[in-house]
Amino acid sequence: MALEGDSIRGLTLEIYDTALDPKLWPGVLDKVANYIGARGAFLFELEGEGAERRVAAPYFSSSYQPELVLGYLARHNTQELQDQDKLAEHSRMSDGIELIGEDVLFQDETEYLARPNVKEMLSNGIYHRAGALLNKDYSRHGRFALQFSRRDGALSVEHRQRASQLLPHVAKALSISRPALQLEQRFNNIIGSLDLLQIGVCVLSKTGTIVFTNTEFNRQVETYPIFRVTADKKLEMTSSELRRELAAMRSDVACHGRWGARPHKEAIITEHDVNARALCIEVCPLSSIDDLDESQLEGHIIYSLDSAMSVRIDAGMVARAFHLTQAEQDVLEHLSEGLTNSEISHRREKSIETVNSQVKSILAKTNSANRTQLLRLVTSISTNYVRGNAAMQAETHQYG
Repeated sequence: MALEGDSIRGLTLEIYDTALDPKLWPGVLDKVANYIGARGAFLFELEGEGAERRVAAPYFSSSYQPELVLGYLARHNTQELQDQDKLAEHSRMSDGIELIGEDVLFQDETEYLARPNVKEMLSNGIYHRAGALLNKDYSRHGRFALQFSRRDGALSVEHRQRASQLLPHVAKALSISRPALQLEQRFNNIIGSLDLLQIGVCVLSKTGTIVFTNTEFNRQVETYPIFRVTADKKLEMTSSELRRELAAMRSDVACHGRWGARPHKEAIITEHDVNARALCIEVCPLSSIDDLDESQLEGHIIYSLDSAMSVRIDAGMVARAFHLTQAEQDVLEHLSEGLTNSEISHRREKSIETVNSQVKSILAKTNSANRTQLLRLVTSISTNYVRGNAAMQAETHQYG
């Protein structure tokens, strides 16, 4: 499928609409696969550990029958895990996203074609496949796969070139949509339940006028001299540097996805105060919101995480993923509570030099530039963004 100029921009904007409405992914993946020249596409995740490890497919092209997909994954989980591990081995550790063909999965093509999972794919018209890591900070999340028919052929240079135009945006949209995904799993209406998030949300129109804010974002506006709401309901940043950064992110869709498979690095980090606390602000385009009757919004969504607030993380999971020591895991848990290094030093009865050294080690192991970027990373992979007991709140919250 040939797309040029405005058509590619339109597809990119559709990709970003999933940031607030994850149920759009199947239709978007149809278009992504069609543009690249493939039969279909999947977004995979690895769940569980040890003997309980399995491949999950939260989203896939709408042309695929869910019962067939789930059955296939159940029957061939062991082989698919091996294939996913091979994919990760051959993915370079750069920030970029590289599509990797099926040829890395075997040494003997005859043996490969005789595998039960490959035979089942062939019987369903899938002759070739390729995959990519969309999140190299935490490779269990954000795995992308394409399937090709006989007519499509095996992964080619043209396939790779077309994929390179879209996959950085898929990576960012998938990463930034995790809070909305958690709401979608619990509530009927995402917009109506955004007040339950521990992360600030603000939706802007094309002109910068505020269309929607949640409770946490309103608290941040009142607490920090970083945002300003003008008399005509426009959102501004008080710092000239931050204004330039926000304006750049809102100026062109091409400004997004620059960090490829490390999307958390694209966040705007506000100036730190004396206690090294800051807001981590992420921005992405948003062309429409059905729940707000904004079919032609052509605006943006802002997610803002306050590093001074306590957030619930699975520190053990993060420690295993990044090979943190027990002491570093303990420090990370305190960081997630919003404590400063000095406060952690007092809490743990360790010298400030020891805590500073441990924080630096955690930053290095997670490839994070600062503690706010670190918190953005660990919350994106291990946090329940919904405040308190979701089931209890569902009974009292008016979410549609």
